[in-house]
Amino acid sequence: METVLFVVVAVIVTAIIVTLVLKYLFNWVNINDIPSKVIEEAAEKLMKEKFDRAESEIAEMKKREEQRMKSVRRENTEHEEMLIEREKKLNKRSKLLDEKSDELEAEDAKLKQGLKSLEQTRIQLKDQLEKISSLSREEAREKLMKEIDQDLSEYKARKIRSAEKMIEAEADEKAQKILVESMQRIATDYVGETTTKVIKVDDDKVKGRVIGREGRNIRAFEQLTGVDVIVDESPDAIALSSFDPLRREIAYVAMTKLIGDGRIHPGSIEEAVQKAKNEISKEIKKNGQILSDEADWPDIDIGLLKLIGKMKYRTSYGQSLMSHTIEVIRLAEVLAVEIGADVQLVKRAALLHDVGKVLTHKIDSPHHHISGQVARKYGLDEKLVNAIEAHHLDIEAISPEAVVIYLADAISGSRPGARKDSYEQYIQRIEGIENAAKDIGKDKIDEVFAIKAGREIRVIVKPNLVSDDEAKVMAKDIAEEIEKNQSYPGNVEVTVIRETRATGVAK
Repeated sequence: METVLFVVVAVIVTAIIVTLVLKYLFNWVNINDIPSKVIEEAAEKLMKEKFDRAESEIAEMKKREEQRMKSVRRENTEHEEMLIEREKKLNKRSKLLDEKSDELEAEDAKLKQGLKSLEQTRIQLKDQLEKISSLSREEAREKLMKEIDQDLSEYKARKIRSAEKMIEAEADEKAQKILVESMQRIATDYVGETTTKVIKVDDDKVKGRVIGREGRNIRAFEQLTGVDVIVDESPDAIALSSFDPLRREIAYVAMTKLIGDGRIHPGSIEEAVQKAKNEISKEIKKNGQILSDEADWPDIDIGLLKLIGKMKYRTSYGQSLMSHTIEVIRLAEVLAVEIGADVQLVKRAALLHDVGKVLTHKIDSPHHHISGQVARKYGLDEKLVNAIEAHHLDIEAISPEAVVIYLADAISGSRPGARKDSYEQYIQRIEGIENAAKDIGKDKIDEVFAIKAGREIRVIVKPNLVSDDEAKVMAKDIAEEIEKNQSYPGNVEVTVIRETRATGVAK
């Protein structure tokens, strides 16, 4: 309609323009020269043509508009039909959902009723079971827990056996090869030392000079060295006794010089002791250099060098600490190469693993803890410190290198003949191992025997109180208890023996 209106306006505007043009022409041309009828006919003809053309365009536009309106109405009709169809489907689906909801509510109610019925049945069955079994709920629970514990114990024992078999199958051959090759490639000399050193003398007059007038020489010597001089135990020997091996060595060197010189008096004693201290100081530095060279540590701190040099004058279970350290360095190097560990770190940790034993008379702490403190004092890497102080496994090892140090130390210490025990220490160690086993077993153990110098312990249990699987678990627990709380060289093998005997009498 807007288009039609636009066309009509255009026609009117055109007519006005034509009229104005004609009027101008009338003014320009002499009106008297043109007949008025001609002018009117021309104007009418022009106007008619314009109106005819406008009517034709209006009709055409009207036709197109009607067609467009029909198309729009047809599309609207189709959309309405589609909406009606969708509304029908939605209504149908809503009806289905309502039906399903009703069904679910009915099922829910039925389930609730079923649960209620089951609960009532469970209570009835529980009462009947208690009557039939003559057990209360608590008694039945206790019995069930015992059965579960028994099953878990058996399962644990099976898993232990399985793990041990797997570990043994995969590791024994390679481990034995590595350890045997390591030990075969290492050879060191050991000298057993005690708390005394003996100096042979050829003449009793020497003893007299050592004692001096009213014992002044021997008192001066003991005061300067801190060592006890024993002259009356053997006719041809003078014994020097001290628990400090460094003092004992200084006294030995000084006494040897005095006896060789023959002039023994407080002045010469003081001079000899001072010379002995100077010699031992040089020897300590030399020993430290030998150990540092063994560990390929040329730039070691001079304070640490002097400290490790004192290892020569320290023993453990009669084993020379310096010789033990050299052996551990060599063993650790071989083991580290075999497993691909850091060789330099391992050798340095082996050098310092027992340095704390030099200071145990000054610091009240386990020697490997002191070794760790010494390493920290000199600013060494924490990984190296852990390898040093974890070689008795009371501190967790954080690297393969720490385990290598533990193995090398254990191999060196457990080698037959490497160490000596005093009688009292031996008895304490054996009793400690046996008591550790008794604490685990308590009333279930019949007898405990430590054999092979404490390297093996055999535990005889009461067969009516311990099953085969429980015996396996007990062996594992005893081994862990001994490893955790007892001090011993090498390894301790734990064997739990369970024996059942059946006896019949023929009459």
